[in-house]
Amino acid sequence: MWAELRQVGFATLDHQAAVRTATELLELGPGFGDPLLAAMHLADFTAPVGPDTYVEVLAPTTPDHSVARWLGRVGGSSGWVLATQVPSLDGVQERAAEHGVRIAVQTQAMGHQIIQLHPLDVGVLLELDEFLPRQAWFWDDLPAARAALAARTAKADDIVAVDVAVADPAAMAHTWAAIIGLDPPVPTPDGAALAFSRRTIRFVPPRNGRTGIVAVDVRATDRDHGVGRQGELCHTLIRFV
Repeated sequence: MWAELRQVGFATLDHQAAVRTATELLELGPGFGDPLLAAMHLADFTAPVGPDTYVEVLAPTTPDHSVARWLGRVGGSSGWVLATQVPSLDGVQERAAEHGVRIAVQTQAMGHQIIQLHPLDVGVLLELDEFLPRQAWFWDDLPAARAALAARTAKADDIVAVDVAVADPAAMAHTWAAIIGLDPPVPTPDGAALAFSRRTIRFVPPRNGRTGIVAVDVRATDRDHGVGRQGELCHTLIRFV
């Protein structure tokens, strides 16, 4: 079994401000909206960081939306979802149940099966998208996505790692590996790391009282002067590495 990290999503109550921050911080192109989210009362901005990875900023469009209520509890904005590509979802439901993990959403999108694992059980809304071939992704043939990739000036060209803060990092890493069917995680000084092909999910203790997605590493295009820069998007640390 393999998994590819494809997209990091952020949620906010101030969509315009967060989109502006993301665009300026990463020098993104104009972006596009996920065509399925408007019906779910979510405003969406998605843009490529590089040829294979995307950043997403979404916001509830109704005040009584479940995402709006959650954002009210976490300070108005936060990391929200990790979208990952897997070759098959066979056995995921059964393995999730064995580990006490709930399925938050099970649906289809653009002809592909999707399962989202409950954020209270796995630390973040974890989306598993059954998508083959491995080199392809939802937005490959979307003209707006191609235009966004061409238009960006790009301080970064890939997402390389994400830090997910949870109460028991090592145990959570093993839970993810078991449910998805990945190789066991590698211990780290403060938790564990799980390989999503050439990208990495690091499980760490809560930082400054925050859990969930707390940091994202992006590959700096300027290898001489860009490495080491930092910024913040939706209360999430963005590191240029």
